[in-house]
Amino acid sequence: MKRKGFTLIELIAVLIILSILSLVVVPLMLNIIRNAKNSANKRSVDGYGRAVDLAIANYLVEHLTYPESFDKLEIEYSGSKVECKTSRINPDETVYLTECKVNGKLVKDDKEKDGYYHYGILKMTNQEYVDTYGKNLEDALKAYHDEQNEYPSDYTTLTLPPLDKEVACDVKINYDGTVYLTNCKVGTEEVLDENNDDGYYHYGEFINAVKYLLKKTNSKSVTNYADGNTHEMYTFEHPATEQTGALIDYRYIGNNPYNYVTFNNELWRIIGVFTVEDENGKQEQRIKIVRNEKLSSNMAWDSNNINEWSSATLNSYLNGEYYNGIDDTSKNMTADTKYYLGGSNTSVGGAETYYTWERGTTVYSGRSKNWTGKIALMYPSDYTYTYALGVDNICYTNGDNCYSSQGAAPTNGWIYTTNSNSFHWLLTSFSDNDSFAFSMTRSGNVGYTGNYVYISVGIRPTLYLSSSVKISSGTGKSDDPYQLSMN
Repeated sequence: MKRKGFTLIELIAVLIILSILSLVVVPLMLNIIRNAKNSANKRSVDGYGRAVDLAIANYLVEHLTYPESFDKLEIEYSGSKVECKTSRINPDETVYLTECKVNGKLVKDDKEKDGYYHYGILKMTNQEYVDTYGKNLEDALKAYHDEQNEYPSDYTTLTLPPLDKEVACDVKINYDGTVYLTNCKVGTEEVLDENNDDGYYHYGEFINAVKYLLKKTNSKSVTNYADGNTHEMYTFEHPATEQTGALIDYRYIGNNPYNYVTFNNELWRIIGVFTVEDENGKQEQRIKIVRNEKLSSNMAWDSNNINEWSSATLNSYLNGEYYNGIDDTSKNMTADTKYYLGGSNTSVGGAETYYTWERGTTVYSGRSKNWTGKIALMYPSDYTYTYALGVDNICYTNGDNCYSSQGAAPTNGWIYTTNSNSFHWLLTSFSDNDSFAFSMTRSGNVGYTGNYVYISVGIRPTLYLSSSVKISSGTGKSDDPYQLSMN
């Protein structure tokens, strides 16, 4: 006899089996579907990342530089809607995407420890991690300054993009917002920078001193001292002379400029920025500085009473014993420079006249017209230009009358102010006598009468800094002088 169906027991057994299968298969199928969606979302983020990479490459071809932000990119992407909260370009110009969403759903990358998407990133060395940290910190400082118009007192309050390794450094924020890192570690490993002699990381190089000072200089349109008195330099144009072409220089004038600088662990002053020639005849802009106070010992310009600077005993002392006694850092900052030795048979003249004489060819018979070396003295024009643009018209137009009984006020100029009652030598010699040189007198005027070069008077060393010198800190004020660096 044939069976026409299942027994009740068999039906119950089938239902039990189906229930067991549903408990296993349904979650498995849901997980497959979920993984498929996740994979699709990840592919969407991947596609978006590659589109950003391509947009950066196209931007580079068109502009020959990398974009400052993603807002400048034309990203051609047609997949699912991808939004990433943070997108940035790494130091190697690759792309770093964080907190990405596809159609509003957060998508993480399980392959990365931090869960963020990385595109085109090579495995970074510890040095590259420190580089990235320094650049991130510098960018955050710039953003803070743009918003607050100042730098933060505590850099640890800044939010930096995450790195998948911990970077720790001692941090110094420079006055211009650049970053100097020392004692860096990635994890527990100490990391030194092989590109710097001191082994420290430097970011946003200390600004070139010449460029920094020129950025704060008054334009040549400022022709009145009071109109441009920000305590910075003023611009002066000069016609060609017998030894130079037409030049522009930049000088500190008045009695309170911000031109203090530390050199050889002493206080010096910046005269200005000048276009000069090096020992090979190459022209470049350099900073000229002078010691704030005269040296403790008076000295003869030349003990043999001959006004030839190239062989003068004072020249030998400044470029021999004195130079050898300054610290090695300051020696490296001191550049060989051409000094002009043109003279005159009178001290009656102003700053512009002195400037022309100094760079002229009028000298006593047989004397040198120029000399190239490291350390010399101020020109008469260096002194009298401090009275330009209305600071004191008598001192500016006739240095010979720059004293109070003539109605002048020598203390209006910073060079005399810091050397009251100081009689010291200048570089220029007298052209009609073989034994006279110019000086700045105790009264404040420029003179030569009776200034036999064998007489011992005060000396203020003067020199030009290397064009590669940088400013590492300071504002130029007397209580916060500029600090210099060659790094």
